[in-house]
Amino acid sequence: MREDRVDSKIDAIDRQLLKLLQCDALTSTEALGEAVGLSATAAKRRVNKLRQNGTIVKDVSLVQPGCLGYEVFTLVLVDLERDRRDIVQNFKRDIVDNPRILQAFYTTGDTDFVLLVVSKSLGDYEKFTQSFFWESPYIKSFKTMVIMENVKLGLELPIGE
Repeated sequence: MREDRVDSKIDAIDRQLLKLLQCDALTSTEALGEAVGLSATAAKRRVNKLRQNGTIVKDVSLVQPGCLGYEVFTLVLVDLERDRRDIVQNFKRDIVDNPRILQAFYTTGDTDFVLLVVSKSLGDYEKFTQSFFWESPYIKSFKTMVIMENVKLGLELPIGE
C-alpha cells in the first residue's frame, strides 16, 4: 500500500463511503449515495477518487477456504540466513510468487518474517515445507504454529469520524 499516494483530505463522507465499501465492495453507487446523502453520480465520483488516489487499493471477493479444500492454516516464523539486502529481496519475491502464502510480514525482533500459509492437510503442509522452506538457499530456520481456530479474520480498518 503506497501511503505517499494517499490524499490526506478524506472528509466525513469519504469515511462513511469507506466504511460501507469495506463491508461490501459490491454496494451499488445508488445505495452508497443514499446512505451518505449524495446522488449516485456524486458517490461514484468520490469512490473513483478514492481508488485513483490510492486510498482504496483493491476490491476482492473473500472465498470460504473449505470450499476449495483448504483446512489447515499455519503461521510460520522464518529466519533468513543473513541480513543482506539481496537475500531479503529475493525471499520477498519468492513469497509474492507463492499463492499458498496468504499474508507475509517482514518484522523486527526475534524473527525476520511471519507468514500465513494455507494447506489442504498437514501432509500437504509438510510437502510445502519441503519444497518452499527446505530447498530455499535464503532460509536459516523456520518454526510452524498450526492455527487451531480462526477467532477473527478481517481486513477492515477502523474508520473514525
